[in-house]
Amino acid sequence: MKSEDLNVLVLNCGSSSLKYKIIKMPEEKEILWGEAERIGIKTAGKPFITHVTGTKRRVIEAELNSLDDAFSKALELIKEDTGEDPSIYFDIFAHRYVHPGKFFSSTSRILGKDIGKLRKTLELAPIHNPSSFSLIEKCSTDYTAVPQYAVFDTTFHKTIPEENRTYALPVKMIKKYDLHRVGFHGISHKYVMEEACRFLGVDVKTQKIISCHLGTGGASVCAIKDGKSIFSSMGFTPLEGLIMNTRSGDLDMGYVLNLMYSRKLSIDETEKILNKKSGILGVYAQSSDLRDVMKNLGKDVKADIAFSMYIKRIRKYLGFYSLLLKKPDIMIFTDSIGISSPLVREQACANLEFLGIRLDKDKNWNYPGGIIDAAGPESECRILILPTNEEVMIAREAYRRHKNDICH
Repeated sequence: MKSEDLNVLVLNCGSSSLKYKIIKMPEEKEILWGEAERIGIKTAGKPFITHVTGTKRRVIEAELNSLDDAFSKALELIKEDTGEDPSIYFDIFAHRYVHPGKFFSSTSRILGKDIGKLRKTLELAPIHNPSSFSLIEKCSTDYTAVPQYAVFDTTFHKTIPEENRTYALPVKMIKKYDLHRVGFHGISHKYVMEEACRFLGVDVKTQKIISCHLGTGGASVCAIKDGKSIFSSMGFTPLEGLIMNTRSGDLDMGYVLNLMYSRKLSIDETEKILNKKSGILGVYAQSSDLRDVMKNLGKDVKADIAFSMYIKRIRKYLGFYSLLLKKPDIMIFTDSIGISSPLVREQACANLEFLGIRLDKDKNWNYPGGIIDAAGPESECRILILPTNEEVMIAREAYRRHKNDICH
């Protein structure tokens, strides 16, 4: 390897999953990757790891009672494939970390003194932070010679202007509790922004972009101007914004207060309803997956209503952001639903010609994969279908910071 080459082991934790990928930087060559699923939860099927090296793909059932189990199994598979000690085969760890609170503002190398700071952030993102923290703590103990970096989902949104990030609450309260729009999915939004501009051959610092990260779980829309996030549909927590699989999205807070007061619901019960029992699941009841909803359109009234609500919430932000940006130059659809559903893209863009947005029906419905521009010939806005790759973005950020640390 050249002196500037580094193998980055990217670790991207979910509540019951672990994605890992070794990426050779700076060329961004993916050496191997894998995903452990059903970690520590009860499901009909057994926990398993999908592990891919080149054209060799293996699916291995394993006892994965904890994230530590999954990490250890992943390292075992890496060692089998490389014939080397994993700690030699990768040069640095790069962790996705959702919410660093006020302790970190950008990608950071995590040293022993930082572990205590991260421990204070666990409740800020209770689904994701504890998982990422446990791996960071383990790596700092078991692999002391390997530098590790945390790449934060919120960093990209640090540029949101004050008038867009603040809430209309008492100033003293905002300052005391650090209440402001944080925004999430920043790693994904930044990745697709960079890739879209590279694909179109334009300077990211001159573009007005609307990025739609539509996942089967979380989803958000981001307004980007001149390479900087200026608004995120997600707020202080990931609950605000779009209708998601089990999250309600935007809601009248007076209704929540009424629910707690009149129904005597506890804080825990209310939080569980808003985050885990609402959204698509709340409206459709039979499933939290929008793909199941779409299979029953025209056959089930609840499916029709759930889909209509989902689309209208997206369009609410497309309209708002188009006004905020004074018409977008680029619109991006990404993540699982954004990539796989031509119907969602079609309905989201319907009748938006007055905003310069015109989707080409044939390109949209015959998407071949990869990156394409699905805009119609008369569209003022380029409409890209663009798969996200958070792991590559995490590797980029960690590599940049590591090289900077070495230089200084």
